[in-house]
Amino acid sequence: MNTPFSFAEITQNYADKVRILFSPSGVPTGERGRHGPSSPQELVQQAEDLSPISTQLTQAFAAQLTNADLDVRFQTSVKLLAKALTDLEISAYLYQAAVDEEEGIAWPESDVAERSITDLQSIEDNLKVILNQVEVSIPIVERGITEPTDIPTARIELSETVTDTLDNILDKASKVGDSALSRVMGLSIGQLTEIVGFMGMGIAEILGQGETASNLYNAVRDYFSNAYDTVIELMGQQLAQALGEQVVEWLNQIKDGASLSSILERLYVTQQTSEELNNLAESSQAELRQFITAITGVSDLEPAYSQQIRWVEKILTALKWFGTISIAVIPQGELAIASFCLLLASYVILLGGDYVDSPNMTHLDRVAGVRRIVETNL
Repeated sequence: MNTPFSFAEITQNYADKVRILFSPSGVPTGERGRHGPSSPQELVQQAEDLSPISTQLTQAFAAQLTNADLDVRFQTSVKLLAKALTDLEISAYLYQAAVDEEEGIAWPESDVAERSITDLQSIEDNLKVILNQVEVSIPIVERGITEPTDIPTARIELSETVTDTLDNILDKASKVGDSALSRVMGLSIGQLTEIVGFMGMGIAEILGQGETASNLYNAVRDYFSNAYDTVIELMGQQLAQALGEQVVEWLNQIKDGASLSSILERLYVTQQTSEELNNLAESSQAELRQFITAITGVSDLEPAYSQQIRWVEKILTALKWFGTISIAVIPQGELAIASFCLLLASYVILLGGDYVDSPNMTHLDRVAGVRRIVETNL
């Protein structure tokens, strides 16, 4: 009977095997005497060894998304995004190796890393987040001003902080959402319906086996699918598909001239929330310390949201590169990439709703948002 691996063991095993995969040809890695791949065949074997561990790690992270500790939920969300990016970068790395093999470039001269979308330092930065070797926590804003010393000043500062935070989260969700959806705008109704369906079942089946059926190309498709599945876990398939259907409805409004920002403002009810919380700040009989706690908590939300958004932007950048890959490698590649972009847009929008505590978006509940922080303290 096999003993189940602990979470720490799965995480370390994933990191070790990723490092081996990206190590220069034949160079010892220090990981249990292993060395970097010395041939395309060895690269394939190492990628195949890593793939089930990648799936295990995604499942292990997903289980932590329901942890009672808000900070653990935040950390896990960031780590899942870092892992999705890593799997995409592995896919791109394998693709370049496959191209080199087709072109007859000898493996020792095949400097794959330099011509891929990533490098060893980028991979190492991702792994440090995954391994918890760099601090991943809800950021504490460094404030250049002193705390308010009286209630009237605290009321004003809290009102301004609430308004600014709501506006900034709405702005970021709109901009990154627009960026992600730009890949989807040109699709037909039938294609949009198809890519939403992928969000409910994953994309492994539609990637299938391309015309290029080498083991390396199969691994390219596997890791693209792994990255997609990792992002799915941030929401769960059912919620991801439901939200994807809603976003497609908004796309029709955008095509008719509406802006995503105006759609999200109605969804997030930021203006109404700002007015209600400002009224609460004006009428509350809370003590000064409670006002300061509310100001501090709300101030920390926008940088925390931005931290996840930056990872989403990195994934979107990687996906642009995948748009250059032949459909012989990734069947229905345009639709697979579009579905991935729709998935990311859905997550960005859903996450923004969680941070502003939108009454219209209560499914995620990973953070105490603007409304909850203010109402709890006042």
